[in-house]
Amino acid sequence: MRLLHTGDWHIGKRLYGVDRLREFADALEEIAQIAADNDVDAILMSGDIMDRRIVEPLVLSTCLQAFERLAQVAPVVAITGNHDEPLFWAEIAPYLAPRILLAASEAVFGVDTAAGRLTVACMPWPEPAETPTATGDDRGVSRAAYAELVTERLEGLAHQAAASRRDHPGPCVLLAHAMVKGGVSGGGERELTLAGTYAVPGGAFPATFDYVALGHLHQPQMMRAIPTTGRYCGSPLALDFSGDGTNPSVTLVDLEGDVAQVTEVPVTAGRRLIRLRGTLDQLPDLAAQHDNAWFFCEVQSDGVRLDVVREVRDRIPNALRVEQLNEGSPTQPPSTEDEPVAASLPDMYAQWLTTTGRTHHSDLLATFTDVVERTGER
Repeated sequence: MRLLHTGDWHIGKRLYGVDRLREFADALEEIAQIAADNDVDAILMSGDIMDRRIVEPLVLSTCLQAFERLAQVAPVVAITGNHDEPLFWAEIAPYLAPRILLAASEAVFGVDTAAGRLTVACMPWPEPAETPTATGDDRGVSRAAYAELVTERLEGLAHQAAASRRDHPGPCVLLAHAMVKGGVSGGGERELTLAGTYAVPGGAFPATFDYVALGHLHQPQMMRAIPTTGRYCGSPLALDFSGDGTNPSVTLVDLEGDVAQVTEVPVTAGRRLIRLRGTLDQLPDLAAQHDNAWFFCEVQSDGVRLDVVREVRDRIPNALRVEQLNEGSPTQPPSTEDEPVAASLPDMYAQWLTTTGRTHHSDLLATFTDVVERTGER
């Protein structure tokens, strides 16, 4: 049996205010084509369907069209992640297109595929708020309680899946949205949900499953701590300039007996997120080396340039983020005979007004000076 494992779509996520909905739609269409080209028997979606729990009509439309397109290829099983609103998805799940099964709480599905019966145990994101801890418990107690809660749910799912498998023999997989200890984040995940408080040890995952399809971390990676084959498939679209989603992909899983073989398949539809560093004159040439990309530009200079963002975006229209790296000493900026260094905040303010061509208002300068002097006396 061959499965396609995808997840962490985060449909609707903006990047510095830029709407990337078209990129998401193109990436999801490419996933459907990968599924068709590889003749998969079922598709697993491991959570974080949309980026926000607030449902936006265009985002939801893109999501539902993607599910329907995938279901034309093979049955789809999906779960909710920490970015998804489980109450919303629990209400909408019965109305999804045929061959789409979605779990917003723990469930076990029996899926009829072209290759036979597939049992899928589903563990959507376990909310940390459900952890049975008392007021005042320290972080160590909270960590242990959360791990115990998730372990109990995993054991319960394993028992249910084993019973289903006895009645309908065939492969059995776990679909889970969780943070496993030892996983490597890429930067775009919500920092609080990556803390040790919410991490689960790999040994908590029962070895009875043939494959563990994980969602939550956006970098594709195997989780060796899990006693069976377990993997984060990663996001199909680069989501953050800090390195998150540098290898957008999906995972093909071939199940033969109790052996799972995995293959990473790149997804190329979306723009790449590229960091550039250089002088203002060097940056355009650096950007020209990358087609179909958004850029984070770090501008190296010897002094402060007051309008550097506009200058960079005039030369590189796809520059979404611009930061200036002043190569000079922050405490001893270079000076010239024609432009002495300002010795105080009021002097620096007056110098800035001159440099930018703004009008000097003596009353405003006097008030500013008075405020600075009184602040220094405290």
